[in-house]
Amino acid sequence: MNESTIKKQTDNMSQASHTTEVPNEVNSSSTPSWLNRARLISALVYILLLIGYLIFIIICIVRYPSCEQAPSTPWWLNSIFLRFSNRTMTFNDINQKLNDYQNKFSGQALWLSPVMPLSTELNPLTWTDVDINLGGENALVNLINKSHENNLRILVDYPLNHLSIQSSRFPSDDLYFVWNNQGNQSNWITIDNQQQSAWTYHNAKNSFYLHQFSKNGDAIDINYRNNRVFHDIIDSFSIWENKFQFDGFNLQGVSYAYEDFEYRNESINAKRTRHLDEDYLLLARIRSEIDSKRILLLDSIDSLSTSNDQLLLRYYGDKKNSLGGIDIASIEDFILNDMKSSNVTSIFHRYYHSTYFEENRPFIWSSLSLNSKLNEAFFAACFFHLGVISIDIDRQGQQFTDEQLSRLRQISTFVRTLDVFRVGQIQQNILSNSQILTIQRGRRGSRHHMIIINFSNTIQEDRIELNEGITSAIEVLLTNKENPGLKYETNALIDMTESIRLEPYEYLIIRWSPSIDRLGIIF
Repeated sequence: MNESTIKKQTDNMSQASHTTEVPNEVNSSSTPSWLNRARLISALVYILLLIGYLIFIIICIVRYPSCEQAPSTPWWLNSIFLRFSNRTMTFNDINQKLNDYQNKFSGQALWLSPVMPLSTELNPLTWTDVDINLGGENALVNLINKSHENNLRILVDYPLNHLSIQSSRFPSDDLYFVWNNQGNQSNWITIDNQQQSAWTYHNAKNSFYLHQFSKNGDAIDINYRNNRVFHDIIDSFSIWENKFQFDGFNLQGVSYAYEDFEYRNESINAKRTRHLDEDYLLLARIRSEIDSKRILLLDSIDSLSTSNDQLLLRYYGDKKNSLGGIDIASIEDFILNDMKSSNVTSIFHRYYHSTYFEENRPFIWSSLSLNSKLNEAFFAACFFHLGVISIDIDRQGQQFTDEQLSRLRQISTFVRTLDVFRVGQIQQNILSNSQILTIQRGRRGSRHHMIIINFSNTIQEDRIELNEGITSAIEVLLTNKENPGLKYETNALIDMTESIRLEPYEYLIIRWSPSIDRLGIIF
C-alpha cells in the first residue's frame, strides 16, 4: 500500500469520527432548561421532607408521653375530704354552710360521722335508722342531694364491730351477740384499755359477753358467725346505698368483726381477735354488695396495735382482684399528732420505705395537731404522695388563715389537674445535713415539680441537687415564706446551685423542664 492510499484512509477515519460527535453536541444543547430546574427543585423538596420528618421524630421523643393521654384515675385521688367527726352539727347546719365549705376548702367530699342513732357513749343502737337528733331522713336526703348538685360526694362512718348494750336487742336476743357460756374468760383485753378484760359478766344471763372496746361498759360485740347477724349487716349496706345514695363508707372495726371460735388465749405469735381470715372475707362480701363506684375506706382504728404491714395490706384486696377490698386506708402510724410533731420527717421516711409505697397503696393523710402552720406544711407534702387529704372541720376548720387556705387550694388544683401528679413518678429525699425534706414528681414530657420543706424547729439552710435540667433558672411555683422577697416570689427564677434557707415549717414548691439528653436514644 503506497503512502497516498494510507493518508486517504486516515482522512476518511478522521471525518467519520467528527461525524459521530456532532449528534452528541446537538442532543446536549437541546435539553430544556425547565427540566433541569424541575430536577433541582425535586431534589430540594426531598431533602426538606427528610429534615421535616427528622424534626417530627425528635419532637415526639422529647414530648413523649405528654403527647400520650395519661390513664384515667379515680375521682378521689389527690382530693380533700372535709371530715365532721364530732356530731356537733345537724344535717341542716352543714347544708346551710355547704357553699362556704366549698369556697373555703375546695373539697371534693364531705365525710360524716355515723348517721344512725348512737348511745351516750357513741355506740350504735341500730344500723338502718337515721338519728332524729341530727335531723332525720329528710334532712339527710336534702344534704346529700344539694352536695351532689355542687359536685360534692358524701362519705359516712360505718361501725361494724359492736352495738350498745342500750340497744333493744340486748340482752334478749342471745344469738345476736358473742357470749361465753363456759365462763372461760381467756386473756383477751380491750383495745382502748390494755388493763381491762374484754369479757364482762352479766348477772341475768349468768354468762360473759365480749366487748373489744371498753366504752365505759356500753359496747357488746355482735356475733358474725350467726347468719342472721351477717345478713343484717350486708342488707344494711344496700339500704344506705340505694335509699340515701352515699358515695362511700368508712368501715370502722372490720378487723375486729370475727374472733377465735374457741376463745383461745392470745400470744405474741397467735392473735385470736384481730385480722382473721373471716374479717377479710366479710370485707370482700361488702365490696361485692355495693356499687363499684362507691368507695370503701379503712378506719385508723383497724390499724391500732398492728405492726405487721402485711395484715393491713390484705384489706386492699388481693392482687388478682378475686377478692375485693378497700380503696384507701387511714393508718395510725402515719397520722400526724402532737407526739410526732417534733419529728415529722420520720413519718415520710417510714412511708417512703414501706410496702405501702412500694405497692402504690393510697393513704388518707390526716392530722390531729392544732398548729395550722405545721398542718399546712404537712398537707402540702402529703399532696406530693399518693392518696387524699382529710381536714377535720371540727378540729381544724377555724385554725387555718385565709392565706393558708388559699395556698392549699392552689396546690389542690394543680395536683388534681396535672398528669405529673396523677401518674408521675415519686422521688423523696431527706438531706443529711439539714434534715430538709424534698419530694419530687416527674414524668417524661412534663415539667418536674418538687416541694422543699423544713419540718424542724430551727432555721435550716442547704443546697438542693436536681437530677436533670438547667438548675440555674428554676421557677418558683408557690411558697409559704412570710417574707419571700423578689428571690422567692411566685414565678421568680432561682439558682439551685445556691443554698435554700427555710424557717421552721416553711416550704418552697418549684418546677422546671427536664433536660433533653434523652435525644441520644435515637442515635
